[in-house]
Amino acid sequence: MQFAPPRRGNRLIINVTSLIDVMFLLLIFFLVTSTFKHQPAIELELPSSTSAEPVMAGPAVLYLTSDGAIYLEDRRLGEDEIVSALRQRLAEGGENNIVLRSDTHTEFGRVVRLMDMIKESGFSRVSMSARAAGGADTGG
Repeated sequence: MQFAPPRRGNRLIINVTSLIDVMFLLLIFFLVTSTFKHQPAIELELPSSTSAEPVMAGPAVLYLTSDGAIYLEDRRLGEDEIVSALRQRLAEGGENNIVLRSDTHTEFGRVVRLMDMIKESGFSRVSMSARAAGGADTGG
Protein backbone atom coordinates (compact mmCIF):
# COMPACT_ATOMS: atom_id res chain seq x y z
CA MET A 1 0.00 0.00 0.00
CA GLN A 2 1.42 3.30 -1.08
CA PHE A 3 0.73 6.64 0.53
CA ALA A 4 0.92 9.90 -1.29
CA PRO A 5 3.96 11.94 -0.35
CA PRO A 6 3.11 14.90 1.87
CA ARG A 7 2.91 18.21 0.06
CA ARG A 8 5.13 20.76 1.69
CA GLY A 9 4.32 23.94 -0.28
CA ASN A 10 0.50 24.03 -0.21
CA ARG A 11 -0.71 24.89 3.28
CA LEU A 12 -4.28 25.62 4.09
CA ILE A 13 -4.71 29.38 4.63
CA ILE A 14 -7.74 30.72 6.43
CA ASN A 15 -8.68 34.21 5.30
CA VAL A 16 -9.76 36.19 8.37
CA THR A 17 -10.19 39.55 6.66
CA SER A 18 -13.96 39.26 6.54
CA LEU A 19 -14.02 38.06 10.15
CA ILE A 20 -12.15 41.19 11.25
CA ASP A 21 -14.61 43.35 9.30
CA VAL A 22 -17.56 41.69 11.01
CA MET A 23 -15.96 42.10 14.44
CA PHE A 24 -15.38 45.83 13.83
CA LEU A 25 -19.00 46.24 12.70
CA LEU A 26 -20.22 44.49 15.85
CA LEU A 27 -17.98 46.66 18.00
CA ILE A 28 -19.28 49.85 16.36
CA PHE A 29 -22.87 48.63 16.69
CA PHE A 30 -22.52 47.99 20.43
CA LEU A 31 -20.75 51.31 21.02
CA VAL A 32 -23.47 53.24 19.20
CA THR A 33 -26.44 51.45 20.76
CA SER A 34 -25.19 51.23 24.34
CA THR A 35 -26.27 53.75 26.94
CA PHE A 36 -23.97 55.10 29.57
CA LYS A 37 -24.97 56.07 33.08
CA HIS A 38 -24.55 59.76 33.77
CA GLN A 39 -22.04 60.32 36.55
CA PRO A 40 -21.95 63.75 38.14
CA ALA A 41 -18.64 65.56 38.33
CA ILE A 42 -18.98 65.95 42.07
CA GLU A 43 -17.31 63.34 44.23
CA LEU A 44 -19.23 62.58 47.42
CA GLU A 45 -18.82 59.96 50.09
CA LEU A 46 -22.43 59.23 51.03
CA PRO A 47 -23.32 58.11 54.55
CA SER A 48 -24.63 54.57 54.87
CA SER A 49 -28.12 53.64 56.00
CA THR A 50 -29.82 50.32 56.70
CA SER A 51 -33.19 51.68 55.53
CA ALA A 52 -31.98 53.22 52.25
CA GLU A 53 -34.26 52.78 49.24
CA PRO A 54 -33.40 53.35 45.58
CA VAL A 55 -34.50 56.69 44.11
CA MET A 56 -36.09 56.63 40.67
CA ALA A 57 -34.88 59.02 37.96
CA GLY A 58 -36.64 62.33 37.59
CA PRO A 59 -36.38 64.57 40.65
CA ALA A 60 -33.89 67.42 40.92
CA VAL A 61 -30.62 66.49 42.60
CA LEU A 62 -28.89 68.91 44.96
CA TYR A 63 -25.30 68.13 46.05
CA LEU A 64 -23.59 69.40 49.19
CA THR A 65 -19.87 68.63 49.30
CA SER A 66 -17.70 68.29 52.39
CA ASP A 67 -16.11 71.70 51.73
CA GLY A 68 -19.56 73.36 51.64
CA ALA A 69 -19.97 73.77 47.87
CA ILE A 70 -23.56 73.40 46.65
CA TYR A 71 -24.47 72.09 43.19
CA LEU A 72 -27.85 71.82 41.47
CA GLU A 73 -27.24 68.98 39.02
CA ASP A 74 -23.86 70.07 37.55
CA ARG A 75 -24.18 73.82 38.21
CA ARG A 76 -22.42 75.32 41.24
CA LEU A 77 -24.57 77.72 43.26
CA GLY A 78 -23.71 80.42 45.77
CA GLU A 79 -25.60 80.72 49.07
CA ASP A 80 -27.71 83.58 47.69
CA GLU A 81 -28.62 81.73 44.46
CA ILE A 82 -30.03 78.53 45.95
CA VAL A 83 -33.64 79.54 46.60
CA SER A 84 -34.06 81.35 43.26
CA ALA A 85 -32.46 78.48 41.30
CA LEU A 86 -34.71 75.94 43.01
CA ARG A 87 -37.81 78.08 42.38
CA GLN A 88 -36.82 78.36 38.73
CA ARG A 89 -36.36 74.59 38.52
CA LEU A 90 -39.81 74.08 40.04
CA ALA A 91 -41.37 76.65 37.68
CA GLU A 92 -39.91 74.86 34.64
CA GLY A 93 -42.32 72.03 35.30
CA GLY A 94 -40.04 69.76 37.26
CA GLU A 95 -41.25 67.31 39.85
CA ASN A 96 -42.12 68.65 43.29
CA ASN A 97 -39.52 66.47 44.97
CA ILE A 98 -35.78 66.85 45.28
CA VAL A 99 -32.93 64.53 46.28
CA LEU A 100 -30.30 65.97 48.61
CA ARG A 101 -26.94 64.23 48.33
CA SER A 102 -24.64 65.36 51.10
CA ASP A 103 -21.11 64.17 51.79
CA THR A 104 -20.79 62.13 54.97
CA HIS A 105 -18.23 64.63 56.33
CA THR A 106 -20.49 67.67 55.84
CA GLU A 107 -21.38 69.66 58.95
CA PHE A 108 -24.95 68.79 59.99
CA GLY A 109 -25.90 72.44 60.45
CA ARG A 110 -25.20 73.11 56.76
CA VAL A 111 -27.48 70.23 55.79
CA VAL A 112 -30.29 71.62 57.96
CA ARG A 113 -29.87 75.15 56.53
CA LEU A 114 -29.95 73.72 53.01
CA MET A 115 -33.11 71.75 53.79
CA ASP A 116 -34.71 74.98 55.07
CA MET A 117 -33.82 76.69 51.78
CA ILE A 118 -35.31 73.78 49.84
CA LYS A 119 -38.59 74.06 51.77
CA GLU A 120 -38.57 77.85 51.32
CA SER A 121 -38.23 77.45 47.55
CA GLY A 122 -41.46 75.42 47.35
CA PHE A 123 -40.34 71.80 47.18
CA SER A 124 -42.65 69.70 49.34
CA ARG A 125 -40.73 66.42 49.28
CA VAL A 126 -37.05 66.16 50.18
CA SER A 127 -35.24 62.83 49.96
CA MET A 128 -31.81 62.22 51.47
CA SER A 129 -29.47 60.05 49.46
CA ALA A 130 -27.33 57.42 51.19
CA ARG A 131 -25.40 54.25 50.50
CA ALA A 132 -27.05 51.02 51.55
CA ALA A 133 -25.30 49.22 54.39
CA GLY A 134 -23.66 46.92 51.81
CA GLY A 135 -22.08 49.90 50.06
CA ALA A 136 -24.35 50.37 47.00
CA ASP A 137 -25.46 53.90 46.13
CA THR A 138 -29.24 54.29 46.36
CA GLY A 139 -29.79 57.85 45.30
CA GLY A 140 -30.21 60.17 42.34
